Amino acid sequence: MHSTTNGKAEPALKRRLGVFSATLAGVGVILGAGIYVLIGEAAGEAGNAVWLSFAFAAVGACLTAFSYARLVKLRPKNAPEFQYVNMAFGSKPAFLAGWLMLWAAVISAAAVALGFAGYLQHWLGTPYVLSAVGLIVVSSLIVFIGIGESAIMAGILTLVEAAGLVIVISIGLPHLGDVNLMEMTHGATGIIEAASLIFFAFLGFEGIANLSEEMKNPERDLPRAIMIALGVSAVLYIMVAFGAVSVVGWEKLSQSGAPLAVVAQTVLGPKAELLMTAIALASTANTVLLMLLAASRAMWAMSCAGVLPGAFCVIGENRQTPWKTILVVGISASLFALMGDIGSVADMTNFAVLLAFAAVNASALKLFYREDANRPVKRIALNICLPASGSVVSLLLAATTGWRAALLGAGLLAVGLVVARIMQRTSGGRTL
Repeated sequence: MHSTTNGKAEPALKRRLGVFSATLAGVGVILGAGIYVLIGEAAGEAGNAVWLSFAFAAVGACLTAFSYARLVKLRPKNAPEFQYVNMAFGSKPAFLAGWLMLWAAVISAAAVALGFAGYLQHWLGTPYVLSAVGLIVVSSLIVFIGIGESAIMAGILTLVEAAGLVIVISIGLPHLGDVNLMEMTHGATGIIEAASLIFFAFLGFEGIANLSEEMKNPERDLPRAIMIALGVSAVLYIMVAFGAVSVVGWEKLSQSGAPLAVVAQTVLGPKAELLMTAIALASTANTVLLMLLAASRAMWAMSCAGVLPGAFCVIGENRQTPWKTILVVGISASLFALMGDIGSVADMTNFAVLLAFAAVNASALKLFYREDANRPVKRIALNICLPASGSVVSLLLAATTGWRAALLGAGLLAVGLVVARIMQRTSGGRTL
């Protein structure tokens, strides 16, 4: 194992990934519990017009993704939120942004693991929380084995989960027009609240940036991977939303713990329900794997930066993976999974993520504000309007996640401030 202490060389991760593998990983982590599980809860808020919620959430995600795609060229390193905010506003705000995203990834893994458990319980009647924790343990072991093996497993599962969404789209298209696709159960408020919940479904594009130090050419390939992965996912999501409500309507969709399996069963019979359940299990398992991978890399990078304990800046000699952070992330995700409520866990994730996204967009605004001074139209559109809009949309969505999510976010920030103060006093945390 390597360490950064006592003048030893800083450990380095193997650069084995290209644009295709990074894009596949991005699509894999995005296409998870959000569409396979949360579409039911979102339909209860938005009605048959839930597709509008997906579209609104996609716009918000794309604004932030554009900021990530530009900022990654400036500093292609892991723990991207910490890196970007550090460049714009300094180490203290950067630490808080990185801290929020780190725990958001951990909580996301717990939420998606609960989605996996819901489908497994629907199929086999297995214990709900125990199944979620078991998936986190197995996924942590795969992440420990290595990035190459994790990428291969993620690639296979991504193709499976995408196939499941294509099935739902194909069986839903003949039913378009069977329901009123503009029916809103709670009006525009319901659309926005559902979009806030659905935003969880788009999380993952930012996690691709946590693979920066394991990519062969991150400056060139990462921006492409981020935008392609998000674009593909957005199109699939909106088409699935159209198809799902057209087949069963928002009422039935919102009452099921395995909503897409119900859609398949309605059109194709019990065997199709079993197929969709299996695909949903593969999808959610894939997302948990990739969330744990991203969170462990982010914690490792922040430790090596000196803003988290340097004891975690360790890479195993045999597997060349950050085994200590993998262990911490896995245990923490398991504890959050014990909450047992995927909606609450997803909202908690969203609040923390959206605050960090607002900070990333503000960083892009500050860093790019003066660029293209001789091209005012481009400067205003790309360097001012887009990042500013990304911040506004992120804050708007954060405001609709509910008081419990806000309370957790405030708690995470408070703990982060304490950790930052401790690190400052004990080690003086160096900045990048």
